Amino acid sequence: MRKRRQDPRRHGNHHYQALRPGRGPGFRSRGTPPGKHQRSNHGEQGLPWVECRHGHHRRRWQRHRGPDPRVGRLGERDPGPDDHTRPVSLLRSFPGLVVRPDWADRVTTGPYDAYSADERIAIAEANPYSFLNVTRSQEDIPSDQRDDVDWLISLCAKSMQRIYDVGAYAEFEEATLFLYRLETDSHVQTGVMGLVPVTEPDDRRILRHEAFRPGRAELLTRHLLEIGMSSSPISLTYRTDKGLEAALAAGCGGEPVLETDGDGIHQTVWAVVDEVAEAIVEALGDRPLYVTDGHHRLAAAVEARRRNPGIDRDHPLQWTQAVLFPDAEMQVLAAHRRVGDRHGRSTSELTAALTEVVALEQCNQIEAARPSIPGTAGAYIGGHWFRFDLPKASGDRAVDLLDVSRLQDGVLEPVFGITDPANDPNIDYVPEPVGIEALVNRCDADGRIGFLVHATSVAEMMAVADEDDLMPPKSSYFEPKPRSGVFVRRLDREAQWAMGPNSGGTAGG
Repeated sequence: MRKRRQDPRRHGNHHYQALRPGRGPGFRSRGTPPGKHQRSNHGEQGLPWVECRHGHHRRRWQRHRGPDPRVGRLGERDPGPDDHTRPVSLLRSFPGLVVRPDWADRVTTGPYDAYSADERIAIAEANPYSFLNVTRSQEDIPSDQRDDVDWLISLCAKSMQRIYDVGAYAEFEEATLFLYRLETDSHVQTGVMGLVPVTEPDDRRILRHEAFRPGRAELLTRHLLEIGMSSSPISLTYRTDKGLEAALAAGCGGEPVLETDGDGIHQTVWAVVDEVAEAIVEALGDRPLYVTDGHHRLAAAVEARRRNPGIDRDHPLQWTQAVLFPDAEMQVLAAHRRVGDRHGRSTSELTAALTEVVALEQCNQIEAARPSIPGTAGAYIGGHWFRFDLPKASGDRAVDLLDVSRLQDGVLEPVFGITDPANDPNIDYVPEPVGIEALVNRCDADGRIGFLVHATSVAEMMAVADEDDLMPPKSSYFEPKPRSGVFVRRLDREAQWAMGPNSGGTAGG
């Protein structure tokens, strides 16, 4: 059903720019003077990580996640009119944009953090239509301009304008849900793309499990408010059931609006409206949702709303773009550790120090050292592989029982002095998709010790979130990840629609 257009001014004093016809999100007109240069703390050493509860039971790398938990302006609670005491549907449709099939190869990319800064710069320079031009950060621009955040945001806005002006996106004029399938040679997962409420950390509807850096969240906040669009969705999971599975399957029966391949991932998108969309919303109900990727983007959405007090519950800043995947289809891979020794000990001295906390068993090959079951780990020390059983958990909470916590508490802290794995320069991480060979090569090059861990399960992640705790940094690596630039959400378009919680419509464009 088509919704009545509204005057955007009825949605309060929003900071994003209203667009003239044919203009892209947040485009700055000629003659508009740039703002003053602003410094950003993105990339600074020792930034506090935030959002942790249970002060009586937190590690030194965690901080309390209570009523006033965070650093500076990021964290002043402003529940606004969409406070979680009010019954609000957890999923709603929106008039989104989907990249056209003939532009998908040129526009879409992997997730931002899947590339090194050098890789992002090279891709962006070679292809002006790559979405990496829109999502760039200080690391992706010349060093002498990294403090000029206004210039960076303007550069991102112009890149979005460039892609929008060539007609790379199909615009859906009615509020729509998008079913999104990611398929590799060995794995398939199908989720639903829509909007979910922007929630505070203590809101039980959407549960976090990781901390965020305020510097990165601040940049994303400005990106959202000043460019007026978002593309990379927050990834959520939920405990599924047959009713919701059936509703999603029904939506996948029609003709897709996008099918594309890239980087070993086949992507399929269906647009669903009216009764089909309403059935999905109803089947989802009010079950809790768990963040799997996108803690910084969610923090940015919270801050963007806080900077716009007094907006009503249907204002676009009360909602954020998300893709929801069922827990049974989520694939979690390990994020391995590399640790440097600040004391300069020899290989034999390090091996001896490790044997004081675990029983090392030397292995002849990598596969023998790779942990095949929880509770075990592998170590690469001076060209040799070892396996060992992890020390006992330091407590009985779900976070204590994680393999990554047992490694951190029982090995990395006592042997290497790693007390703050979020910021300590003596630890870095190698996700499983990067490969064990890469870990070995890096360790051979700089002399660090490699540790292989067993992947954290979705159930373990949910258990930690259910107890309002946060996992150690890089405890999980979800794969495959939603591609950047497939979907675009424009705040100015949403401000022109009166979208009820279960709104639907007819796709167009």
